[in-house]
Amino acid sequence: MTRHTLRIVLCCLSVSMVSAAGTAEPAGRPAQTMDLIFFTSNGKIGAINPDGTGKRAFDFSHMNQMSWQPLAPMPDGHRIVFWSREHPRDPNASFYDKDGLKYAPTHLWMHDMFDRTFAEIKLPPLIAINGVLPEKKRLLVTGEPDGDDNTRIFTCNYDGSDMHQVYDCEGFAYGFSLSPDKRYVAFHACKNGYEVYALELASGKARKLASDPNLLMFGTSFSPDSQWVLYQSCRYKTDPYHSHSDLRISRPDGSETRLLDSGQRHWFGTAYGPKDDPGGGSNTPTFSPDGKWITYTRLLPGARTAWVHRPDRKDTDHFNCDYDLSVAHGGTQLCLIDIESHIKVLTHDTPPVWNWRAAWSPDGKHLVFTRAAAGQTASLWRIDTDGKNLRKLCDGFNGKNADFPAWHTFTKPAN
Repeated sequence: MTRHTLRIVLCCLSVSMVSAAGTAEPAGRPAQTMDLIFFTSNGKIGAINPDGTGKRAFDFSHMNQMSWQPLAPMPDGHRIVFWSREHPRDPNASFYDKDGLKYAPTHLWMHDMFDRTFAEIKLPPLIAINGVLPEKKRLLVTGEPDGDDNTRIFTCNYDGSDMHQVYDCEGFAYGFSLSPDKRYVAFHACKNGYEVYALELASGKARKLASDPNLLMFGTSFSPDSQWVLYQSCRYKTDPYHSHSDLRISRPDGSETRLLDSGQRHWFGTAYGPKDDPGGGSNTPTFSPDGKWITYTRLLPGARTAWVHRPDRKDTDHFNCDYDLSVAHGGTQLCLIDIESHIKVLTHDTPPVWNWRAAWSPDGKHLVFTRAAAGQTASLWRIDTDGKNLRKLCDGFNGKNADFPAWHTFTKPAN
């Protein structure tokens, strides 16, 4: 999780959703409601019904973009924001730096899930959408529009116009999350190591929630009642690939912090997949819709994937691993943990497999997640939150990994 790795996460993370080539409404559901699980595979956005039927890829070939990812659904219930990347104009240019963006431009789009219309959100390069302020019909956006190392927070209209700066982070920051009550935005910044902050939007004042020179503090998300900020802490000095972490929560006003687990047992920096289709990305925990539980990917003792980090060589692809199935061992248990550190184990696999990237159903009764044996192609699975009814939903497209699931319900507006 180097700084440049996270430039990409800034623009495309968190990600995982939908679009359909010709079938916008799943079979067997009322036309006015659409319940879908989104995922990404082979550069495409995929969608599947929660019962495992109706797998399809969104067909955006007419848009002349190389890859797509879903971002945030809009509060109106029928639109969603998509991210896309153009085909590189110079194959020798790196996408993972500022100059590379000139050769592989990115775009943000507002997509209506029912009438399938597209409208580009015209924002500068290196700008990401990190929240919606529905009362004001404004987006909360962040990034580096001037191409320097300072990340700034703005609000703008839904079409990208009328950008207004809210805060200057004075350093590179990302991992933003907006509190459900729209009072705070949390993030981590890496100017002086990786530290977690919460910015009060009304006052424009930021408070440091977590800082330790021996720990990399990463990723933020709020509890549904806006009372806690969830994030990870990684002992990066002995774990340069950031494979392991602990889970922490803090009050957004800085009044309290809790360590939920210890021993660096959460699988943080995922490296997975077969030799010809490596996958990765930060595995970020989230609260359940009712706030009672947090997703937790617990590493079994001594667990190792088939991908070996190579810190001895220059990182050119932000993966920097070699495939070696002989070193693979163990896996992960999909668990839930609460703010009192009680743990509920959901998966008990013999032999062990790797389970990660769990996303909640809107009603909080189910999880959809990514699952694979060591060195094998990842697929999408579903389980009830009591650990029952584990079942496979689908594979990816053309034999490639399926990853980054997200579960959303869309409602067609009344005429």
